[in-house]
Amino acid sequence: MQVKDIFLLVSGELQDLGAEKRWPWELTPGRVSLVDLMNAAVREIALNRPDATAVTEAIRLEPGGRQIIPNVATHGASRDSLCLLELVQNMGADGETPGEPVFRVERSALAAADWTLTTAGDIDEYAYDKTADPNVYLVHPAVAADATIYVEATYSAEPVTVTGPEDAFPLSATFAGPARLWMLWEIMSGDNSEANFVKAQTYLKAFYQALGVKLKADLFFPVKVAKEGM
Repeated sequence: MQVKDIFLLVSGELQDLGAEKRWPWELTPGRVSLVDLMNAAVREIALNRPDATAVTEAIRLEPGGRQIIPNVATHGASRDSLCLLELVQNMGADGETPGEPVFRVERSALAAADWTLTTAGDIDEYAYDKTADPNVYLVHPAVAADATIYVEATYSAEPVTVTGPEDAFPLSATFAGPARLWMLWEIMSGDNSEANFVKAQTYLKAFYQALGVKLKADLFFPVKVAKEGM
């Protein structure tokens, strides 16, 4: 699926299919385009459904017990990450040798851990609390300063940036519907001729329902309906 397939649906709903589009399909200096809105939609989907951009691969751990979520420069990951989903198993000093599983524990379980204990081999457990700090997780035993340790990790990767209508939709086609709904919400809730508060909230509600996540109630405001005669 190409992003232009979604652009067509968005433009159709806005009755904006003429040659001179109010919401251009190409990046346009000084104007918000559907490309901009698509990238915003994809990122919002990834933040609410981290599995949408999940990558599983071997990454290299840093020295010590405190680890930063995977990135290309430090851990040899193929992409930078938004958050960690899980550590699966040890992968040896070469990153290609499957070993013992790594077990997830609560952060509180590592509070009394002996952090002087280090390893040049396998780690046993890890703790990650996205709500406390989405960028940091702990491993135990700590990685020795001169050790090379790889683990298999699953993480939510930074979404691929869309540059034009001919680009492939960067997520599974399952998320095409939510992307369209978020784009329409952005347009309907903005300061422009298409702004429509009631329709905007309908699109936003449908977006979260389509993703199967809890509605963010703080984004909704009560709509006062005037009584007859007032």
